[in-house]
Amino acid sequence: MSGLVIGTLLLGLAFGLGCREEGAVEKAGRKLDEVVDKLQHPNEGPLEKLGRTTDEALDDAKEAIEEARERD
Repeated sequence: MSGLVIGTLLLGLAFGLGCREEGAVEKAGRKLDEVVDKLQHPNEGPLEKLGRTTDEALDDAKEAIEEARERD
């Protein structure tokens, strides 16, 4: 059974990592996100941006964990 799980994970990784070329819509979405980010935080340096995005990612992870606990 664990062989099936490992095989499934490897197959998922192969599909997820194998096709990573952005399409036109993904590129436009990424550029739009960058513009909105620059408008919301105009005087932010690279280290400040790194800290802010890390904080946001941690907050999102905490919320996801709390939601998962509430569902169980």
